Amino acid sequence: MGFGAQRFKALFIMLALGFSLLGLQLIRLQLWLGPELEARAIHQQAQALVLESPRGGIYDRNLASLTASQRQLVLAVFPTLVEDKGATARELAALFGQEPATFRSRLEKGQPFILAVNRVFPGLAVFDAGSFPGVLLLQRERRYGERALARHLIGYVRGDNGRGVAGLEQFYDPHLRGGQGLDLIAWVDANGNIIPGLGLQQLLRGEAGGGDLQLTIDARVQKIVEEVLDERARAGAAIVAQVRTGEILALASRPNYCQDRVKEYLDNTDACLLNRALRNYPPGSLFKIIVTAAALEEGLTRLDEDFYCGGYVEVGARLFRCHRFEQGGHGPLTLADSFAESCNPAFIVLAQRLGSAKLVNYAHRLGLGSAILGLPEEMKGHLTDEVAHGGDLANISLGQGSVLVTPLQVAQMTQAIANGGVLIPLQLIHKGPLTKGDVLEGKTVLSKGTVADLHTVFYRVVKDGTGTAAALSSWSSGGKTGTAETGFKDENGQAVSHAWFAGFAPLEAPLLSVVVLVEEGGGGGQVAAPIFHEILDRIIKEIPAAELNQN
Repeated sequence: MGFGAQRFKALFIMLALGFSLLGLQLIRLQLWLGPELEARAIHQQAQALVLESPRGGIYDRNLASLTASQRQLVLAVFPTLVEDKGATARELAALFGQEPATFRSRLEKGQPFILAVNRVFPGLAVFDAGSFPGVLLLQRERRYGERALARHLIGYVRGDNGRGVAGLEQFYDPHLRGGQGLDLIAWVDANGNIIPGLGLQQLLRGEAGGGDLQLTIDARVQKIVEEVLDERARAGAAIVAQVRTGEILALASRPNYCQDRVKEYLDNTDACLLNRALRNYPPGSLFKIIVTAAALEEGLTRLDEDFYCGGYVEVGARLFRCHRFEQGGHGPLTLADSFAESCNPAFIVLAQRLGSAKLVNYAHRLGLGSAILGLPEEMKGHLTDEVAHGGDLANISLGQGSVLVTPLQVAQMTQAIANGGVLIPLQLIHKGPLTKGDVLEGKTVLSKGTVADLHTVFYRVVKDGTGTAAALSSWSSGGKTGTAETGFKDENGQAVSHAWFAGFAPLEAPLLSVVVLVEEGGGGGQVAAPIFHEILDRIIKEIPAAELNQN
């Protein structure tokens, strides 16, 4: 065999092998990979529209929805399925009161979109009847309903991507995004026609119940608190906590807002998006609780120690007035009397005995000066580490000057005193992702003797002191009023003050602690104490005590 014949034979073998391999590949593609490739081709022609972003629900301790989700009508539009874009654009424009060009432009882009229907129109029937191919009338879940509770605490999500941007929605966003969502899929061929046997399908994504968050909030208590604030406070906050466990049963802020209409509030002057329960405020006379607790614990005073109020106290070159300055003061009175009447001189004297370091230490010990829940919008308050001048220390002892607290911190302080001097970090999560603040670690911060004395003076405030408006008919109660100066005056030249009341009930076996702040409301005894009374009075009447005591 010549050299040319050998070359021809080698070339023939190579070609035969090549065609054999090609044939095997074709057989593999058709028999083994055919279904997979067919599925890939179909998916490439699928048009997906997110009806509901995957997100877990937020519930109270009894599994009542706090977001009060509702079903909402929507129009799902698939432009590639629209046969007459001009007619469809005109019909949509007439329905929503906009220019046809707006909808024609969206239809020309070819991307599916959703139109929320905020009220029922007679013209919707044409879409329900299928008169306009590519436009479907459907229902989807509207996350925030009209009866949603604890809105500032829960926060809200962005409509374009479904991510949480405030409150618990933001803080627990990774967990909440593990919930279940719903997509609408249109299976179309290369020409935009519905694929027979597939057509339009609804596809669930995620795990049912996944991403849910169960709070310690009791929707019944929350509703009562919100209704009372709506009636009595233009701006402010209120917190109700279970004394024994530190679980928060209600946390409300006013003014309120609608979570799915946030853009409408961005230019409001009332700052309704702020959670005032987590904001800094001067505590006013509430800080006298810290002064009294520290002085008693350090053995520097007794409830029956005598003091004298002539209407003012001089510290250095500064004059500090009592609220009875115009009447010449209270005259002689004990520490217990001074606490009940919120008389300033006794507490200025006690603060000088303690010194700033000890006073600030007890404030930290009772929960002031640090975040409790760790939410993004939660402030830490402010406590000065060292005070050089006596006048500044006197100012702090009255809850003015550089000291700032949040209503949540005041609730923590009140819980510890009500709970026999055992501070349990306030709890918010009943079931969900664990955080550092969710671990129950009770810590004794005051002795039983000091706590007993504090309970006595708390009772005096309500019995015959500045907080008589907080007294309850069926339960005993105790607390402390606070009137915190803002440094501003109203149009009549009167000083503008924040009104506070912090207390608990019943005294014999404390069950609930309640803190009320009315922003720029006036006197604590006249404004905040009656709110404390009404909140607890309604809770006692409407909810069995045994249920309130459940963990």
